[in-house]
Amino acid sequence: MRRFVRAHPAYKFDSVVSDEIAHDLMVACQEIGEGKRHEPDLTGDVVIEPVTVQGVYDKKLDSGRIKDDRLTALLRRYTKRADFGASGRKSAAEKEVM
Repeated sequence: MRRFVRAHPAYKFDSVVSDEIAHDLMVACQEIGEGKRHEPDLTGDVVIEPVTVQGVYDKKLDSGRIKDDRLTALLRRYTKRADFGASGRKSAAEKEVM
């Protein structure tokens, strides 16, 4: 980002990122993410294939609701993970005890 800003024709080397520069930077980020622009400094030899709408909806997404018992089982499994409590979060059961 620093290199982009410093190389921008509107940059005055005054530590101010103008609206024009910020806009152009966001456009560049979008182009990189969509595969329209390759920046070797960011992705190296990896070339992101262009994102297109063709074939996006070949498979209809399932809109069915997950069953409550399956959801509960999944949530229990996640809360039993060793790293779940490490972040300081408390499970619903722990909150009820307090």
